[in-house]
Amino acid sequence: MFQTNLMRFIFTSIFLIYQLISFAQPGGENCLTATSINSIPFIGIGNTTSANDDYFENCPDVGNQGGAPDHVYTYSTGNSIEYIDVSLCENLTNYDSQLIVYEDNCNSNPIGCQEDGCQSPNYNAPYNSNITGLTLQANKTYYFVIDGYDNLSSGNYQINIDSSIAFDVPDSSIIPLVYINTYGQEIQNEPKISANMGIINNGNFNFSTDLYNEYDGEIGIEIRGSSSSSFPKKGYGLETRDGNGNNNNVPLFNMPSENDWVLHAPYSDKSLMRNFLSYYLGNKMYYYSPRTQFCELIINDQYKGVYLFTEKIKRDNGRVDISRLDFDDLAGDSLTGGYIIKIDKYTGVNNDSWTSPYTSNSINPQNIEILYHYPEPDDIAFAQKNYIQDYVTAFEDALNGPNFSDSSTGYRNFADINSFVDYFLLTEATKNVDGYRISTFLYKDKDSKGGKLHIGPPWDYNLGWGNANYCEGGLTEGWAYEFNNVCYSDGYQVPFWWEKMITDPEFLNRLNCRWDELRNGPFHTDSINNLIDSMAVVLNAPAERNFIRWEILSNYIWPNNYVGNNYLNEINYFKTWINDRLNWIDNNLPGSAVDCSFLATEENSANLNVTVFPNPFKDNFHIEINGVNKPKEITIAIFDINGKLLYEKISSNQYIFSSENSNYLRSLSKGLYLITISSQKSLETIRLVKN
Repeated sequence: MFQTNLMRFIFTSIFLIYQLISFAQPGGENCLTATSINSIPFIGIGNTTSANDDYFENCPDVGNQGGAPDHVYTYSTGNSIEYIDVSLCENLTNYDSQLIVYEDNCNSNPIGCQEDGCQSPNYNAPYNSNITGLTLQANKTYYFVIDGYDNLSSGNYQINIDSSIAFDVPDSSIIPLVYINTYGQEIQNEPKISANMGIINNGNFNFSTDLYNEYDGEIGIEIRGSSSSSFPKKGYGLETRDGNGNNNNVPLFNMPSENDWVLHAPYSDKSLMRNFLSYYLGNKMYYYSPRTQFCELIINDQYKGVYLFTEKIKRDNGRVDISRLDFDDLAGDSLTGGYIIKIDKYTGVNNDSWTSPYTSNSINPQNIEILYHYPEPDDIAFAQKNYIQDYVTAFEDALNGPNFSDSSTGYRNFADINSFVDYFLLTEATKNVDGYRISTFLYKDKDSKGGKLHIGPPWDYNLGWGNANYCEGGLTEGWAYEFNNVCYSDGYQVPFWWEKMITDPEFLNRLNCRWDELRNGPFHTDSINNLIDSMAVVLNAPAERNFIRWEILSNYIWPNNYVGNNYLNEINYFKTWINDRLNWIDNNLPGSAVDCSFLATEENSANLNVTVFPNPFKDNFHIEINGVNKPKEITIAIFDINGKLLYEKISSNQYIFSSENSNYLRSLSKGLYLITISSQKSLETIRLVKN
């Protein structure tokens, strides 16, 4: 019986393959002889072994060695936009493949390029490729190139092209709905195009039929990001504008009024939370970090997925709060600030920098480029460039000098040491492979306002928290600041600063004191886990839609260190990695806490012992702070699951709180809430449920 069934299975499989080969044409040799696709869905089957190597693209996500033979298909759209998925993720594909998609001709930059997008040991070839959610414009011709990784990459393939099923707009969402209408224009990398944005934010459920109530007006929008811009799910930079096209400052999602915003697109970060958590912790460390709001994005009636609406880093009262620097501020105290600079890649068209006189410490030393951020290159005077360059160089000279740790002549005379301590600890907690060397901001205010060099705000942590499978980014062991020892061939390396600071006894003392303080406050494992669990509940339905739109769960997306089969797997990996990483730092942080008198010891977070009861509650709940040496002042804040502030109370020398004293809290509807209890140096976050 078994043999009969086996023979029937084999015969059926051979028959199906024969049918596919009979009706699915192989691709053409090149774009001039490309096999035409008459309609979608489409299946193409072929073998590239005897083909020529006509096309080569080095995809941004995975490098291509070149030399692989290729086949080409072509398809022309009608009078409407089409959204498709293209895949080589079939068992018939038996080699390391690559997909390239060109628009109009094969000499242009590809609109899609992907390698290894569907890695799996279950395929005949473990490194197959796919592109999901590709937009095809109306009345255009497209070329689909089936290529390979190197000159050994050829063989059988099956290409499936189908309409994307993931563009339906949600009827409702627990997080805000953001709608953008570009009036038929394609969003470009630069410059910004004019568009309209409407936001529905009811504080709980948001329905697609609701009126825009958070914002309804004009914007300018463009694609943003460096390596992330290559992902099919694009991030966007936008500015709110008035009816005349001028910048218009508006408060969005309880954030201070401004006009510059970012729509961050978590794609390879399948937790969707890495930037959210990093900025949240940054703010709890009492330094400015970008504020955020999760939302679902719809552009031109097409669903784009879960996004993080975020403040852009810039000088302003509600952001990096330093002095305004005008073009004619050329002498005296006015020349000394404020400035924002960054260590980063060159992206965009408006960049300028200077080269540090100190190369990286590495067997392959690299120059360190420091870019002007504020004022922008077009707005900064020559004297201002010279001033901030000279100041940073003086800081580096002092740090590199023999008396670098001297309190009056060393580097601490130029730098705010506490900001460097906090940046170090956040970067090491996340083990961000981009930390210290990319997206690293610094700022300096006027001398009359302190005038020292601060590092921050934190920015771009989507490759942190165990999400990078290169340069040991996925390991919970090891130091991020030692990146140059691990990846000495990388063109962007860590400045020598951190290797030197870590030998300063004062820096080490502050490092250990601050780490102990943070671990008993916002970096406490329970606090982080509670926050992640709470946000996972909020994102449950939006995440499901996001991963229907972007079919990447169970697929490798550069540079994933872990590939989970579902969203819960990704969240569990996220939490487990964080726990292991923080424990490793506990046991391996160099130096010791010798003298922590610079901290407000009477407010030591270890003594902030909070009890909330009953929880879940039906009518009323109570909060008690039970620790010894209680802080003099505490703030109690209650948020809904969307992150909207519902209630806030600041109390002095009061450590018992009851909802009975608030008419508003007595009328809370059933659901999940977050309570934060904070002092100047402490923070606890507790989930609260009303039945």
